Amino acid sequence: MKKITLAVLLTTFIGVLQFVKAQNIAHINSLELLSLMPEKKAADDQLKTLADQKKSEIKKQEEDFTAKYEKIQKDLQSKSQADLEKMKSQLQKYEEDFQKDQQSLAALRETAAKELEQKQDNLYAPITKKAQEAINAVAKEKGYIYIFDTAQPTLLYAEGPNILNDVKTKLGLK
Repeated sequence: MKKITLAVLLTTFIGVLQFVKAQNIAHINSLELLSLMPEKKAADDQLKTLADQKKSEIKKQEEDFTAKYEKIQKDLQSKSQADLEKMKSQLQKYEEDFQKDQQSLAALRETAAKELEQKQDNLYAPITKKAQEAINAVAKEKGYIYIFDTAQPTLLYAEGPNILNDVKTKLGLK
């Protein structure tokens, strides 16, 4: 009888312990939180401005190259075959220039992409740090042990408390 009573008490204790542990788990969608932060919106605006500027620079260079080579093609069309034979070295130079211009354009695109990525990293770092600090503060205040990010595709089930509203309050967001 003592063994049965002990087994029931032990089972009950383990069940209560698991219930208490389950209450220390919460979830939040970090992407939703970040989208609500005014700092993120301002950073996105800065990134859009920079991206538009880079697109404009690339487009202008593309247009310059296109105009340059259309003019060369037009000039060459008016030449006779004999004249083209005489211009063989000049034609080879045009081809070399064309390849250099293509490489220059590719380098401009690559530089623009790297610059945008670096700017994004620089702008988002303090924002994500602020959000993480608020999440940490709410977790400590509420006594959560684990908080899952539902923005990550690894979470399949989320019935625990969502602390988004608490974190928004901590950040002074609506």
